[in-house]
Amino acid sequence: MTSSGNPADGADDDLLWLEEIEGDRAVGWVEAQNALTRAQFCDAAYIADFDAVLDILNADDRIPFVHKSGDHLYNFWKDKAHPRGLWRRTTLASYRSVTPDWELLLDIDALNAAEGVSWAFAGAVRSPDKTRALVSLSFNGTDAVELREFDLATKRFVDCGFAIPQAKTRADWLDQDTILFGSALGAEDSTAAGYGRLVRKWRRGTPLDAAEIVFEVEKEDVAAWFSVNRRPTHEAVAYWRAVDFTRAQIFVEPQHGAFAGQRLRLDLPEQVSISLNADDLLFSPKEDWRVGDQTIAAGALAVIGLDRFLAGARDFEIIFAPTPTRSLQSWLETRHGVMLQILDDVRGRIELASRGESGWSSRALPDLPDNASIYAENFGGEDEPELGRELVLTATGFDQPTTTALWTGEGAPELLKRAPDSFDATRIEVEQRHALAADGTRIPYFLIGRDLSVGGPPRPTILYGYGGFEVSLTPSYMSIVGKLWLERGHVYALANIRGGGEFGPSWHLASRKATKHVAHDDFAAVARDLAASGVTTAAKLACHGGSNGGLLVGNMLTRYPELFGAIWCSVPLLDMARYTKLLAGQSWIAEYGDPENPEEWEFIRRFSPYHLASGAKPYPPIFITTNRTDDRVHPGHARKMAARLQAFGQPVWFDETVAGGHSGAVDNTKQAQSQALGFAFLRSTICAD
Repeated sequence: MTSSGNPADGADDDLLWLEEIEGDRAVGWVEAQNALTRAQFCDAAYIADFDAVLDILNADDRIPFVHKSGDHLYNFWKDKAHPRGLWRRTTLASYRSVTPDWELLLDIDALNAAEGVSWAFAGAVRSPDKTRALVSLSFNGTDAVELREFDLATKRFVDCGFAIPQAKTRADWLDQDTILFGSALGAEDSTAAGYGRLVRKWRRGTPLDAAEIVFEVEKEDVAAWFSVNRRPTHEAVAYWRAVDFTRAQIFVEPQHGAFAGQRLRLDLPEQVSISLNADDLLFSPKEDWRVGDQTIAAGALAVIGLDRFLAGARDFEIIFAPTPTRSLQSWLETRHGVMLQILDDVRGRIELASRGESGWSSRALPDLPDNASIYAENFGGEDEPELGRELVLTATGFDQPTTTALWTGEGAPELLKRAPDSFDATRIEVEQRHALAADGTRIPYFLIGRDLSVGGPPRPTILYGYGGFEVSLTPSYMSIVGKLWLERGHVYALANIRGGGEFGPSWHLASRKATKHVAHDDFAAVARDLAASGVTTAAKLACHGGSNGGLLVGNMLTRYPELFGAIWCSVPLLDMARYTKLLAGQSWIAEYGDPENPEEWEFIRRFSPYHLASGAKPYPPIFITTNRTDDRVHPGHARKMAARLQAFGQPVWFDETVAGGHSGAVDNTKQAQSQALGFAFLRSTICAD
């Protein structure tokens, strides 16, 4: 395959027709491929796996995860009888019981039957007085949503209420009769990446097209974002000009204090995370920031009073300082102090930082598990001037079912819910190992399996990775993998390669644009280590990844085929010449580079699986999956790669579902189908005698 002067134009691409998502020829090709795949893999073992996964996903004793707003706890729930789900609420007192009393708000399956549309629930934002909500409805899981105002008392959509047609939209309430929204409704409202370019203020009773533009960004920017803080005495609106995926200019409009009513740009680096829920501005830069005589290290958390900062003060206090093995993943402002969510050598830690006479200090919360991921979330409190006092702590580990606990600032957290055991974890062991990258960097990975310490002959092993966008891969309960893989004596590995955020911003920056290949090389190093240590062999090793992880395993196929016996590639990016032309791809230029820039195409083409694919050497079998309603990563990536590999005579299987969007999680039945097909593919390859 050759490339024209501008590889993004597709002039040399004979498979461009597969980018026509609903094109007759393309859909016909997809249906033929699906039929071949299902005829090959949908046997009795597949059916048993499908049933097992569906039982796990629909289990009645799953944790009903909740979000507190006002006096109620809100939950969205799917089960066998309600495949598209129920939006419902209860009280904390009832939630503490074994069988909470749920008040049904909206039945999505009933809505679909009444309207003849395959809606999926995509979230809701409650009004300041908690009587109304802005409900987002997605068509079969798309990122684009239709927004409607909902009355929580009558449990009906509001006639002539706020309503925005289907588009990539975000909205929030300013007051009971005014909302802010950003929506990619048309070309004028949209950036080149397909997100909202304008933020508008819409007052009740006025036409949608009369909504006032209050903030806008350039067409070439990624998006205009905003947030609303309605906390009494701290009301403010913040706006983000997202220049690219990593850089943003941030503006704030306080409603109180010396700068009330003014819109001011925060004098901060463009690569930064912030919060400003009360009096303070908290921020964490992605690169070292020199300010006067002080340097705020990349990944540190600093604080200063917002009004003082706007007035020119720069005497920051450091709440958290990173180390080579400790990184800050997120933080929460609470009445008790700042809750820090930390990774310590990829193990979750929760610490409470508080300001004392000698500065900031932190202490670990008591009675939390080790070797697990732990997440903290505010539990209500959005209407309290002095910040909220209740938090929910969620803990999960590879072989530890997820738990949730309520913490009020005193004593040990109170257990709220525990997930059921989904698989037999008897003698399951978890080890953290390290592979050595080509440049000498130690790349950690987790190994999970039965009787690892005993050893034995090489076993079928799945190696999973992502390696991008500063996303950290951490321990989580392996309900489906445990049932379909670990119970059968097989092994699973999770690689913490560069490109992620496990060790702070520098871990991400080590694999971006011209160095994107570093993540792929790290992953190959882990694969080699698994074979060298005797855990598995190349013939018994499969790799799996989705989205950016699909790009990762696509590079394993084309750059390192000798290391693997099979490859499972889900909702992937693969054509890195065309990715900026397809759906949201323009927004990822900061991660991958711009293929229309000749200098950048020089390095991009070296990790573009669609362009690296050939018939010159044998590839391991690959299973490529996608979703027709994925409006984030275009299904054309998967389709074209499968067709290209077929033309080269390489062993490839393909499956495309119609509903699910990028996550594929809209419908439990579809999710069970995708999982069972993937494991059937692995059973026929790396598990075959």
